[in-house]
Amino acid sequence: MGDAQTGTEPEEPRTETDGSRSVLVAAFRRSFAGTDSRLLKSYVVVSALLGALVGVLLLLAIPVWVFNTAGGSELATFSRAFLVVAGVLLLVALAAPVYSAGQRHARGTASARADASLALAGYVFVLSLYVSLLISAPPGQRETPPALVAPAVEFLYSLPATYAVAPPLLAAALILVVHRVAR
Repeated sequence: MGDAQTGTEPEEPRTETDGSRSVLVAAFRRSFAGTDSRLLKSYVVVSALLGALVGVLLLLAIPVWVFNTAGGSELATFSRAFLVVAGVLLLVALAAPVYSAGQRHARGTASARADASLALAGYVFVLSLYVSLLISAPPGQRETPPALVAPAVEFLYSLPATYAVAPPLLAAALILVVHRVAR
């Protein structure tokens, strides 16, 4: 309904999420649109695509995991819950640099250095996922690496599979440090 005295429509109040009902979607939009850092813009796109891929893989893995562990012990039930928790933590770590940058842009405290640092920390996390996959690869699935990276890949292949958790945890800790320190 219009204003009778001015003949204009009343302006609807803008929300903190720029019209989006999702704080995360708004942070992705704000981070992409508000930064001058090409590194952050590229990470926004990469993290959105990887997040979508991980989400789809997680949704496809849950029925298979439930079917394979059905009728098992309490440990099997716990492992099903662990799959969901680990998947959500993975998605949170992928989105954390973008969310942090989006919040800085919303507050007006963003800087090009902070944006680039957050994006770099995000890319380190993505790389840590690849390192984790190399460490946990079953022996039958391991291929001969290119000569340039062969020593590093062979070293990662030689590590016990339980070490595969360490790189993503360290990279997630790096994201937290960068979030705190970057100004």
